[in-house]
Amino acid sequence: MIPPVPRTGGRHALVLLPALLAMACGGETPPEPLSTVDSALGTPITVSFQEQVAPTAAYTGVSDATLLQNTPTVNLGADALIRLDRDYPTSSGKVSNGLLRFDLGAIPANATVQSVRLTVNVKNSTTGEGFFVYAAGRAWTESQATWNNATSTTAWAAVGASGASDRGATSFATLIPGATGSYGVDLNAAGIAAVQGWVQSADTNNGFVLDANTNMDGLELDSSEAAIAANRPKLTVTYALPDEPGNPGIPGLDNTGQTIPDTNYAIPTGAIFLATNGNDSNAGTQAAPVATLNRAIALVPSTGGTIVVRGGTYRDWYNNGAGNYKVNTKPITFQAYPHEQAWFDGTDLKPASAWTSDGAGHWYMDWSTPSFCNGGYYTYKYDAQPTTNQGPCSHFDMYGDPANPAAGDPQMVFIDGTYVHEVKTLAEATPGNFFYDWTHRRIYIATNPTGHTVEVAARPVAMVLGTTGHKVMGLGFRRYATNEYSNTTNAALYIGATNSLVENCVFTQMAAGSLSIKPQGGVVRGSVFANNGFTAIGSNGSTNSATLVTDGLLLEGSVINANNTERFGTNCSRSCAQAGVKIAHMNGFTVRNNVFENNLNGAGFWCDEDCRDGAMVYNIFRNNKIGIFYEVSDTGIIASNLIYDNTYAGIQACSSNTKIYNNTLINNAAINIWIYDDSRNEQDKRGSDIGPDTVNVDVSNNILSGGNITTLKASRSDNNFTNTGPNTFFSGLDYNSYYRSGGSTKSLLNWVDTGGVNYTSLAAVRTARGWENNGHDLASGGDPFFVNQALRNYVVRSTSPAYNSGKPLPADVAQVLGVPSGTVTSRGALSWPGR
Repeated sequence: MIPPVPRTGGRHALVLLPALLAMACGGETPPEPLSTVDSALGTPITVSFQEQVAPTAAYTGVSDATLLQNTPTVNLGADALIRLDRDYPTSSGKVSNGLLRFDLGAIPANATVQSVRLTVNVKNSTTGEGFFVYAAGRAWTESQATWNNATSTTAWAAVGASGASDRGATSFATLIPGATGSYGVDLNAAGIAAVQGWVQSADTNNGFVLDANTNMDGLELDSSEAAIAANRPKLTVTYALPDEPGNPGIPGLDNTGQTIPDTNYAIPTGAIFLATNGNDSNAGTQAAPVATLNRAIALVPSTGGTIVVRGGTYRDWYNNGAGNYKVNTKPITFQAYPHEQAWFDGTDLKPASAWTSDGAGHWYMDWSTPSFCNGGYYTYKYDAQPTTNQGPCSHFDMYGDPANPAAGDPQMVFIDGTYVHEVKTLAEATPGNFFYDWTHRRIYIATNPTGHTVEVAARPVAMVLGTTGHKVMGLGFRRYATNEYSNTTNAALYIGATNSLVENCVFTQMAAGSLSIKPQGGVVRGSVFANNGFTAIGSNGSTNSATLVTDGLLLEGSVINANNTERFGTNCSRSCAQAGVKIAHMNGFTVRNNVFENNLNGAGFWCDEDCRDGAMVYNIFRNNKIGIFYEVSDTGIIASNLIYDNTYAGIQACSSNTKIYNNTLINNAAINIWIYDDSRNEQDKRGSDIGPDTVNVDVSNNILSGGNITTLKASRSDNNFTNTGPNTFFSGLDYNSYYRSGGSTKSLLNWVDTGGVNYTSLAAVRTARGWENNGHDLASGGDPFFVNQALRNYVVRSTSPAYNSGKPLPADVAQVLGVPSGTVTSRGALSWPGR
């Protein structure tokens, strides 16, 4: 099995950042860069729609009306309020519903909608279950709609827009404001899908019906006719467009994790078939499939075989029949049936009949989960893990983010497809969150389950695979109750086997991690890891073991997006591991042609503690805290990566014998490149498995551009120890091109040894340090480098000083980039996913 990934020891807070997955390089033929494919998505775009406010003051696309049972033929489309009530006028028992529609024509029809938020201004708040947002099923006219009619000539199927053809059956969101003023709700997956349909086909956009299931206190909202324009209803949509040629993106992958890549794997003779309509008494043939993983694996010969998974949702795991996971030791290929979407799901559906009202706005059921946290869930409460760092759910210093106080708990609830946040007390439980009573093993929600789909996390892992030679291809894994602590339930798919392949898969919405893989011969390719609670991928190599082997982990062509949603590690001091991917102790790995984006509170990719011979090439890193973090390691190549808009640093490296070549770094908020020496060293061994002090670092042919606080930083971490400083870091620092959009007064190089110096020009660097004799210092005017930075086309234009002016590539860098040794290139990245 895989030994736990070691955690970061105590050190300076700025150095404590997230961790990433490892990939292997040893002796492989370098790949050709990925070509442009129109299905790649660009950077998300957010637009709001609000009457006479947004997208522009000329926008008049909002329609709304109140439908009053008390005056069934009166149109209220010009009223300044939308009134929702189940008893209006008071004591009449009559109903008041609402209609609301936004013209979305400003969004291109080829856009992919990623999120939708409805914001209203509350004039009179409400209590109770809340009012629900449904899709309107038929066209209506603002100046004509009444309780009886949708238009002057068309009646509702049932008065009040309550018929099955008048509105959809699924609520998109719940309106339950407890106070007056601005109030917003995010639409769930069904709501996003509805808006997607309206964008693609405007004539299907009938807007929303607002109503309640039970007798509610009245709710009054400002309408689009409200006197104060800022108080009018607003719909905010985030979407992405297909990238134009040259723009960054991954071909054919849905970075949201909602769609599994389409596959067409050949089906071998003798394969076992698994299907949602199967029966475990069947033989497992295509005509007579089985229903469970347990039975499918049991039918595979001990020498190995293939399991073909038909489309559908499998609320299942490979288990011992006594409430715990079971380790599969047969070499098995698990593959999707051609062109079908097969999901393994860690939740169970819980119908309304499973819940009991407590009479105080909550519904509960008894819920015991002893299999969570590697079978130790009820040993220590999730927010009281031992300071000895023995788990079983979390490292003691990894949970506790103020906005996510229950992050260490693997419990999860989804209502109508949307995750609802966990709170720590019953008093805090309101619609949109839930509470788990750990002591009494009871779970509470604050939404009446009647009329809603409620799913509760029930399994900590999908499969644990041992021995060697497993393949998992074309499958989706979602919503497993994984934990942050380094044990076997820290990932939905735990592969403790050598020579394993994960290809064209999706891992999404786990409570914590999603994939843990043994690195020796391991390959992760063409997969999506999105919206998981903690670091998506983890792996631990051999440099801290008695026998050193070539690990050779390969991660390529994948998307690692928006992980660590629970913001683990906000206050970590010794166990930090939050990232898109974190690996450690790797002897040989390759990370190439991937997109690391939007990973919260940590790095896109992090290799920590004596990693060696790592190749990180042809990737995109954007909107993480740090792009690449190569820590206390040795002999790495970081080349031809596009790294932009990270909220702290682009590249952060404290590693010896490392080449940083031909990277494009733009607008990484604090620092584009930071080279430093960690205060730990091989001699004092403060912390385990520390690589050599930082020496022989070659930083060449890079483009460093934007309005950073510091473009390049080189610093000693601790003057009290015999570590190296910037005077001895570099074997090369030349042929880099710098552009500071804020002008020449900004720091170009921050040099920190026993004291600190800010150099604001390359001339000063050359005079004081002797470096960058062939560098470019561009501190004024517009962007001097790219074809079209505004459209994310970061190809170096032929009129740029960076064009074809780089230093000839050393043999080892050229080899991993797949170009001839000695090639003279433009500065900056040569290629990346989508180019």
